[in-house]
Amino acid sequence: MKRILDFIRGIPKTLEESRVVALLIDGLGTLGLNLPGFGVETYETVFPSSTPTFMYTFHSMLSPPEHGFLEWYMRFKGTIVAVPPWVDVLGNRSLELGEDVSEEDVFPFKPLSEVLADKGFSVTYYTPFADSVFTKAVTRGAEVREVKYLSQVFPLSDADATFIYWPSIDSILHERYIDEALQAEIELIELFIKQLARKIPRKTTLYVLADHGLTYCKHRHELPTIGSEPPVGGERVAFYKGVSAEEVKEGLSAKGIRAEVLKIEEVPYLEGGLSPRCIDNYGDVVVIAKEHECFKYPFEGEREKGLGAHGGLSRDEVLVNVWVYQRE
Repeated sequence: MKRILDFIRGIPKTLEESRVVALLIDGLGTLGLNLPGFGVETYETVFPSSTPTFMYTFHSMLSPPEHGFLEWYMRFKGTIVAVPPWVDVLGNRSLELGEDVSEEDVFPFKPLSEVLADKGFSVTYYTPFADSVFTKAVTRGAEVREVKYLSQVFPLSDADATFIYWPSIDSILHERYIDEALQAEIELIELFIKQLARKIPRKTTLYVLADHGLTYCKHRHELPTIGSEPPVGGERVAFYKGVSAEEVKEGLSAKGIRAEVLKIEEVPYLEGGLSPRCIDNYGDVVVIAKEHECFKYPFEGEREKGLGAHGGLSRDEVLVNVWVYQRE
């Protein structure tokens, strides 16, 4: 199975022969799109199969164990933050760039945009989150345009590389999973992609890709705090720090939580050189949910969550499609 990281690392090479327009549809996984004239291939996404993990991989062109930003919730300077929005979840406030965090904290790598700019390519990003700390840190050398609806992409930038991020499929699947709203949204996105394909300049390669898919969540369990620090992570993968794997197994078993518990060095997808962030910001014990099991964290309060979830190892979460259209 091809890895999505290899596809990402191939973008600079593609730009040597054609312009690139890449539409990233959050949560699309392998959901079908009716796109005549497009080729499609299936890839294995990053682990954990989560938007933060993918976005750090996309912008750094590094694997998750190399960049070390592994899930939604992580430990940072004595608190718990949600990334990539960089929100202090205990204080419930956004962290400010230059005040609470530095660019080095948020993204301690040379971003893809800057790599491309150094090669002489122009880059434009379209995103609903143009003002976020993360976007500011990963778009050095690029023009950033905020979009609240997809039609704002037009007129399309004439940049050599254009990246469009769109979150609607993920939002629907999280809240409602697969229903009529999802199908209607897919049909609208298909219309947009077909229009995009008509409007891209000649000698342009158009990619439509996903970061992950979602699985159905039947049971959502609050993870126990074991030791002095609560767990962190995401809906289907969690991390414990400063306690043994056996202690975690016993704590989960007592609450009837079905999950695999491994030391971080035992996780095949995280093998190799581990960034210190993996253990410092997350932990050295990894909990991977079994089928249809999902996690909730002690610091989340009573907030209800929806029907879809991701981060784990099911095929629904891990496999993603990349659609390709070339206009000669």
